[in-house]
Amino acid sequence: MTWRTHFALIFLRTVGGSFGKLFLPAFAGILSFAASSGHAQVPTPAIVGSSGITFTGLSGPNLAPYNGSVEGNFAVTPTSGSWYESTIYGSPSPSILVGPVNAPGPAVIQITDSAGRFTLSSFDFSSNNGNSLYDIQGFLGSTLAYNESGQLPGTFGPFNFSTLLTSDPGIPVDGLLISIIPQLGTTSVNLDNIEVATVPLVVVPEPGTYGLWGLALVGLIRLRTKTCK
Repeated sequence: MTWRTHFALIFLRTVGGSFGKLFLPAFAGILSFAASSGHAQVPTPAIVGSSGITFTGLSGPNLAPYNGSVEGNFAVTPTSGSWYESTIYGSPSPSILVGPVNAPGPAVIQITDSAGRFTLSSFDFSSNNGNSLYDIQGFLGSTLAYNESGQLPGTFGPFNFSTLLTSDPGIPVDGLLISIIPQLGTTSVNLDNIEVATVPLVVVPEPGTYGLWGLALVGLIRLRTKTCK
């Protein structure tokens, strides 16, 4: 039993008598119609649990060109620069890297979610032998909804990954660009564990629904008044 039907039962038990027995089915039907006619799919910032993009499906060989991949709902597509598979180094391996090794240039990947909107909370990186810059742009359609940039500190042997926590992990987007710009001395930049999560669609009643419920109540009260006279 839905809460709407339960509400109908309480109301009609209150007015009582043969009226309640007579009009209970009709009143419940009116509420059901109002509910079904007033729903809309509305995005909410609640986040579905996700292990993120881990690149576990990469088959190599090591330093093979990376042309994109799909994990669950998420698609990663290189849009500029040179990207490679790193099957021997990751957090854990494999990962992807900006190259070529010893001469990396600026590079960009795009992330989309076939289920709709999503959020980005973090990613792991290893900027090897020097610092790198990053720029993250999140879009809703053609509108820039989120932008963040900064520096990825370098790691010097023994190499290791660090985690970048984004500044606005709750902002939903439907397209994401992550740009990496290696700086002087950097030999390559690895990325791994891109923590993205789908934003679910939740069914909520529209304001007009409540108006229909109110009309139903007014009509039944008038019928009750006429019945009692």
